[in-house]
Amino acid sequence: MGSPRTYAIIDIETTGGDPRVDRITEIAVYLFDGEKVLDQFVSLVNPQMPIPEFITAMTGIDNEMVRHAPKFFEIARRIVEITRDAVFVAHNVRFDYSFVQKEFRQLGYTFVRRQLCTVKLSRRVMPGLSSYSLRNLCDYLDIANEARHRAWGDATATVTLFGHLLRVGAERDINGMLAQEISQVRLPPHLNPALVDDLPEEPGVYYFHNQLGQVIYVGKSTQIRKRVMSHFQGAHNASKTLHMLDQMYDITYELTGSEIMALLLENAEIKRLQPSFNQAQRRTRFNWGVYVREDRAGYLRFWVGKYDEKHHPLAGYTSQAHAEAALDRRGRTYQLCPQLNGLEKSKGPCFHRQLHICQGACTGEEVPASYNLRAEDAIRDFTYGGRTRGDFLVISTGRTYEERSVVWVAGGILRGYGWLDQDIVAQGPDAIKAALPEVKELPDVQRIIRGYIKRHPKEVFPLTPV
Repeated sequence: MGSPRTYAIIDIETTGGDPRVDRITEIAVYLFDGEKVLDQFVSLVNPQMPIPEFITAMTGIDNEMVRHAPKFFEIARRIVEITRDAVFVAHNVRFDYSFVQKEFRQLGYTFVRRQLCTVKLSRRVMPGLSSYSLRNLCDYLDIANEARHRAWGDATATVTLFGHLLRVGAERDINGMLAQEISQVRLPPHLNPALVDDLPEEPGVYYFHNQLGQVIYVGKSTQIRKRVMSHFQGAHNASKTLHMLDQMYDITYELTGSEIMALLLENAEIKRLQPSFNQAQRRTRFNWGVYVREDRAGYLRFWVGKYDEKHHPLAGYTSQAHAEAALDRRGRTYQLCPQLNGLEKSKGPCFHRQLHICQGACTGEEVPASYNLRAEDAIRDFTYGGRTRGDFLVISTGRTYEERSVVWVAGGILRGYGWLDQDIVAQGPDAIKAALPEVKELPDVQRIIRGYIKRHPKEVFPLTPV
């Protein structure tokens, strides 16, 4: 199996999901050589702060249980000893590692271990599964977990999972992942490395700040730390990136729980903050729009006009040329008549009819019912639903176990989005719509949601028949 190596397989329970403010309530460490457990340490931990009720409901750990438990500084030496010279292994390792590292940092100790994530390793060794959560992997491999959401239960299940991965030949993948983890990254000259260590591998929005604390760049990712590191790894390739990193003194972030909320929050924050290195997305004015209406003969007609949100444009553009080009592209894609799209003023058959691109709507040879089917496809291409999908919700994961992120679209317009307690979501659409904060839709939000629902159709829940 290669050179001898030991693994400290770890799981923790915490007061919440943010290592900046939350604390550890339980820790379990099993020192594993690939075949057997060599040593172990399991303990409740006094977090020195209240445990939220929803955390207690999930883990069973309450304030009374940890009242007389050791504080982290009292067990820190044991953790250092059992993990020394071992690879830090966990399911979603960045979560556990960031909490443990933060606890040590508060004690003035620099805790550094090579890390290995069994989520990522499982994806490499067993590709194609629908989910790589610890629960689903245990069900798939018939691994018993005697105490889900308790550190010792999840850690012992992870030991069994990791042993299975080793037996089916994961050693080469492990070597590659460890080599990647310790590869050198050139950090910005003014940035404290501890800020990078604290970044989570979770969905959210991150902010780069200059010396005055001003936001100079806003980004989003499903794995914040990985995305931020990619800025540093590619810094030598672009002078603009080098210039940005030279001005960078701080990093902050906002967890969103899901990719769709990260996309929407990033877009809104760029519009609000106008960061100097987000030039492409800073536009807040869209002067031209593409519209559609049904004419007296029953044909759906598109046209380009001044942007007016009261008349619900399908999409907004910064110039008339961009709007007309977008309409022309969809006209060619869906074989629409340029006369009916307002792009050609000639009488009689349009030029595309002579090329057999237009099927004859301009001459009445194609009836509205046939033509409008393709026009509806063009509408769908311009927006994220509206006429063709009906009203719908996009429901995804939240920032905590008790929360869901929800996006509401009605009449082809984004009506609201935010995070809701899962109990509200369970009450159905009326409760969801009443609880969501209303928003003002920006034209580029259409592009964001359209792209997302194409990639995640299972998260879309229709509210009206299509």
